Formats: sequence, structure tokens, C-alpha cells
Amino acid sequence: MKAEYVLSIDIGTTGCKTVLADVNGNIVAKAFKEYVTYTPKPGYSEQDPKDWWEAVVETIKSVISQSKVDPKEDIIGLGFSGTLGGVLPIDKNGNLLMERVIHYSDMRAIDQCEFLRKVLGEEFLYNTTGNPLLPIPSLVKWLWIKDNKPEVFEKTYKFLHPKDYMVFKTTGEISTDYVVASSTMAFDLVKRCWSEEILETVKIPVDKLPMPQYSMEIAGELKDNIAKELGLRAGLPVIVGSGDTGALLVGAGVIKNRYAVCYLGSAAEIDLASNKPFLDPKMRVPIRCHAIPDMWFGSATSLTAGIALKWFRNEFCELEMMFEKKFGVDAYKLLDKQAEKVPIGSRGLIFLPYLLGERSPISDPKARGAFIGISLSNKREDFFRAMLEGISFTLRHNLETYREMNMAPIDLRMCGGGAKSSLWRKIIVNVLGMECKLLENPGETTAVGIAACILTGVKIYDNIEKAVENFVKIKGVEKPVFEEYEKYDKLFKIYLKCYPALREIMHALYDISRK
Repeated sequence: MKAEYVLSIDIGTTGCKTVLADVNGNIVAKAFKEYVTYTPKPGYSEQDPKDWWEAVVETIKSVISQSKVDPKEDIIGLGFSGTLGGVLPIDKNGNLLMERVIHYSDMRAIDQCEFLRKVLGEEFLYNTTGNPLLPIPSLVKWLWIKDNKPEVFEKTYKFLHPKDYMVFKTTGEISTDYVVASSTMAFDLVKRCWSEEILETVKIPVDKLPMPQYSMEIAGELKDNIAKELGLRAGLPVIVGSGDTGALLVGAGVIKNRYAVCYLGSAAEIDLASNKPFLDPKMRVPIRCHAIPDMWFGSATSLTAGIALKWFRNEFCELEMMFEKKFGVDAYKLLDKQAEKVPIGSRGLIFLPYLLGERSPISDPKARGAFIGISLSNKREDFFRAMLEGISFTLRHNLETYREMNMAPIDLRMCGGGAKSSLWRKIIVNVLGMECKLLENPGETTAVGIAACILTGVKIYDNIEKAVENFVKIKGVEKPVFEEYEKYDKLFKIYLKCYPALREIMHALYDISRK
């Protein structure tokens, strides 16, 4: 009996991660390649799909070379996950109509938000789609293209998302999934279909949008020329795949009511599964369709976590970067060691991590980052620890928001690249005052989720629940220390006062930077 494997590929915020997994969810090999996010103007955030594809090719070849797998015999399926909120317009021939795509974190479409507020209303949009009115959802970006690049809008045959474009490139088939569709602000959350009322009001033809399918369904087969480029078998099944958060929930085993995951990646979020489409009366938390049929989830997200730490590393940590390049020592581990010696509260520093604006529970694209309380006694390691603490405070803020909604999680798991940091894990559970279960492969949770979807799609498993039961492995628990929670609780109350006090100043600086 031959061995069988799947390729799980995530088109992430900072790079592409490819994982080779076996039928039991064990990771055999993994590879990651960074790509550039372009910021040509304040509030703009763009990426180049050619960079994605180069990263896909390189990482697939890397994981195959690391293993003893026969790529044309042993691999039985392939799938993609990707960021939500991106916009890739293609014409009838499948050509991209914009050289760079508008990334989910792009905040340029503020005028289009105001237009939607006038013609449809913030409450109607949230109650229908589950999306707070921000420049993040795809609908707002489609309207920006319609207003600012009408020639592109007219030529657009379909608007795709990052992982959907990768599925199209590899199979020639147009598809999307329910997770992605529900993130657009044009999709009816309860009826699970495109909202005719929204699309007709803003004059976006529904035939410009792909019809949603379940993540586990087969979208198509690997094309001959692509198979040759990747060194894989032509005709290999490619699933519809999932928006990254849906895949993350599956990979973390968050498929039961009020189970949640604390994710530490480019963003920091607490995602909460539910067996009903619950809504936030104050419209702070986006609600999505789950990758699991007949389930939904809340996605309470702070936009900048790993992105902020990466910015700090790149701009202020030349020595650590040199050590990483020369000796292979992770720069973040070096920074962690320094920050471990800093007391709780970072010697009087509080960090507001709003480097790209903020999503929830502060819905403000004009919000900006800040260090508050700087004195001459502060050292660089104080700033780094303050960043870890400030991002943790945003997680606490989102946890408190769920509690206000009577949707407190009963099971919380921690994952993402940041979960590899023992210092950050301890800070988070002490800020939250809640224990977190630790997963066996915290940095590959999304890939594990897609692997489970692939193996369900190719009928190795009868349903996704059985795949998850076999795949998800808990390796331990991080528990809070009450004395430390008490200290952080006092600091959290100070943190909550900072944004309201600085909001007017942040907005004024944002407006000046756009001129």
C-alpha cells in the first residue's frame, strides 16, 4: 500500500507557507518564503501576485526535496488558504487587470465607506452581512475600483480573492468558499447567498462574483503546464480551499459551539465558533460563515501583531538581524531573552498597536500606533516588551467584547507563529486571566486545517469532523498566575483610556499624512 500525502499552501500576509502532510495530519516537511507588501501611500497596502506564485513554486519544490515522497505518485491532493479582503480583478481571458492587488489591510476606501453609510446604512450592512463598515471588506474595495479605475471595473469578468486566484491559476476554474464570501460585506450571512439588495443598490453585477462552495469540494484538476512547472502529476485534485481564518479554526479543532482560538500571526485575533449566526449589537466584531457547514464564527481582530513586531525587528534590531543571518539564531528569540528581564508594565510604557488602523473592537481606519510613557530610563527591550503587552491588551479587549455579547469562550486554544514564544504566551494568559491549550504545530495550524479539508475532499475521510478528530493534537496548557493577572488588570484599565484620549490627535495626523 503506497503512502499518501497532501500539499497545503497558505497565501499569507507576509509570505507563502507550504506544508506536506500525511493522511494522519502529521507534518512531513514545511517551507516558507516571504514576499513584499508595498505601501505607495499612507493607508495603501498592495502585493504582487507574481511574488505569490514564485513563492508557491519555490516552497512546493522545497518540501518535496526535504522528503522522500514521489511527487507524481504519492501526492493525492492540493489546496490553498489565503487572506480575506483582497481584490484581484480578472478579465474573460483570466488576465489580471491590476499589476498589484489591493491587500486586505489597505485602508484607502474611506470615501466608499461613507457612500455605503448613506445609501444602505451601517446597521443594515452589519445585520445582513456580519461586517462592520470599514475599508477592509472587498465590497468597499470593489467600489473604490469602480470609482477610481472605471476601465478596470468594466473589463472585470470576476473579482477573485488571493487563494481563489491561486486555484484559478492552477486549475482554470473559478471558485470561492463561504468563509471568503462572507467576509466581503456583499453576502447574506443567514441565507448564505450574495445579497441582491446590496449589489443592486451599489450597481455591482452579481455575475462578477464567483458562486460559493464548501471548502472541501473539488474545484478542479491541476493543469498540465502548471503540473510540469511544479513537478507534480497533471490532473491532481485541487479543493476550493478556505479563507485563512476558516482553515485556522479547522486546524485548531475549533468546530464546536463557543470553542475559540487565540491566533498570533500578522494580526492578533480571538476567533469564536458558534452554531448560530450571532451578531454584536454595537457592530464591533465581524461574523463569518465557518468552513464547517451550518456553523459561524466571530473574528475579533487587531490588525497589527506580527506585522508590528516585524517592523520593529527590521527597523531597530540590526544586531539581532545580523546574528540571525550569520548564525541562524532567530532574532525574535534574542529579543525575547532581553524582554524577559523587563518587569511587567515595561517600566511605564504602554503600546497602542494601531499601525494599520484598527478593526475590532475599535473600528477606526484612522487610528495610529503610539508608545505612551517614554522616559530617559527606557531601553530598547522595554519597547519590545511593551509591544508584546500592548498586543495582548487588544486581545483582552476583544475577549471582553465577546463577554459583553454573552458569548464568552468555554475552550481557548493558542496558535500562530507568535505562540512559539514562551514569553508572549505567558504574557497573554496573564493579561486574559484565562488558560490556553497549546497545539502541537502552532505555526502550521492553517495548513493542518487545509490538509483536513483536502483529505475530506478526496474521500480519505467521510467528513471534516473525523479528519479534525484525527489531526488536532493538544500538547499542553498555559495557565495564568493570579498575581501577574492582577498587575496586568490595572494596566489594562489604563490601556483602555489611551485611545479615547488620543483619537482626535491620531485623526489629525492621519489627515495630514494623506495630503
